[in-house]
Amino acid sequence: MLRAIFYARFHPERGPSVIHQYPHNSIRPSPSPTTTTTPTAASAPAPLLLWSDISSYIVPPYDVCNQSLSICTHGNRVLAFPISLENDRYDRNRFTFNVCFVLGEEVGDRRSWEQMVRKTARFFRILEEEDGVLRREEELVGLKWAGEAGYPVRDVGVVYALLEGIVEDLNAYGECSVRVDEVHVLNLRLEVEVEEEEEEEEEEKVVRKVRAWDVPLLIRDLPPAAEWTWDLTLKWIYPHVDGIRHVQRIAELADVELKLAKRAVRELVYHGRAMLLDIFHFQAIYACTPDIAVFMRDEALQDECRRYVAVISQAQAKETTADATPVISQDASLSLPSREEVTELFCLLQPGLQLGEFCMTHQARLLHVDIRRLITFGTIKGFLRRLHKYALALDAHFSAAAMLEKKRSGAGAGSSSLKPRSGDDAAREYDRAWRRAALSSGWATPPSGPHPASFGKSHKSADQVRTEEDEQLRDFLDGEHCMDEICVAMHLSERKVLERLRSGRFGKVILFNK
Repeated sequence: MLRAIFYARFHPERGPSVIHQYPHNSIRPSPSPTTTTTPTAASAPAPLLLWSDISSYIVPPYDVCNQSLSICTHGNRVLAFPISLENDRYDRNRFTFNVCFVLGEEVGDRRSWEQMVRKTARFFRILEEEDGVLRREEELVGLKWAGEAGYPVRDVGVVYALLEGIVEDLNAYGECSVRVDEVHVLNLRLEVEVEEEEEEEEEEKVVRKVRAWDVPLLIRDLPPAAEWTWDLTLKWIYPHVDGIRHVQRIAELADVELKLAKRAVRELVYHGRAMLLDIFHFQAIYACTPDIAVFMRDEALQDECRRYVAVISQAQAKETTADATPVISQDASLSLPSREEVTELFCLLQPGLQLGEFCMTHQARLLHVDIRRLITFGTIKGFLRRLHKYALALDAHFSAAAMLEKKRSGAGAGSSSLKPRSGDDAAREYDRAWRRAALSSGWATPPSGPHPASFGKSHKSADQVRTEEDEQLRDFLDGEHCMDEICVAMHLSERKVLERLRSGRFGKVILFNK
């Protein structure tokens, strides 16, 4: 926990002085003629540190500046990074200051705190070098220094508000984003040290890749764009992340490259802002995990589920929470499904039973239950899992491995076996080049396209289109690609894919769930 933070500097007249501190009674500044003792100050708690004990270390000689310092005193550890700027516009041609974090002496992850202190000090340096913010603030009329009567004056200067935002947000959220103006924003994040048992899980979370058929669901709201520097891709895809659309569909709606959308979603998942779900459709199959026993014993979790999955009319719902969960009025709570009903609904989901069949069989029980929310709740809490469907071509002639070997042998036969580029291939290559250039450079002028003669006749018959799609579908018939992946890649529904698999074009194909 961050106990305090203060900004000090070597003043040409006052010497080493604390200009700002938060909380305002945490450091005792050096005596000055303007310091007065008020009844409020007399009754204030004792400061964490004595300024006279550490002042010579906080504002050190020039040759010790621009490097990390750590001081332990009175059970506290002061982490600092003194900065000394040399310029003839300053008195004595020097401007030396320091931003210090006060922590407990036995702080755990010291390295992470030192990195944040270093980043904060360099941020203050940029403020001074680019705009002279620190030097001009000392000349503002009405500014009170730490320890003076009337300190702090919140509407004078920006440094005190900056220190306050750092302490409050880091202690509350483990991260902060403090904006000084439209250009200067300080972003800090405390990297929590994990135990050895948790390191493998943390590493797995980092390695986890986002797939095109994953559905991102926001579980924590992002700070407003005015308070947080959003990634450009995140700014485009964020309006389309609704817990229903998969990543490829989000990329198409936002008009961004798929790999950029995956990267943005992966960052959301890594920082705990979102989680990944499966595509919801009524051909899906779900089954309970052993954690269903925890749900059956936890009445509070059952009540949370009842409120989340209930179908409530607008007249019955008074208001809506941030996660779109309606706040149920007392009268409407009587129509909530009972604990026994929601528990039985989860237990009735069994392997081999499609969700559509489940809804038709138990439609009376589901009259006041949102089936999508029911599945989502069970998946989020971990006591419901999705059984994916896979396809495997048994005939060697139609298997993906055989087709791959055939392609390799054909490629080695010489240039005569290579087919000339079709008109559609040239058009697609031209479109991809245009999109890459537009996304990377920001200008809308497309590159020079291929010669018009290379386009040729781009019209294809339905049989040609079907043949090309079948060739693409064969690559997925190795038993390692789930049906969601196939449908997203082919832009077809599961029903259409199954019709093609049963058409006989691929030989004998078996379907299995796992």
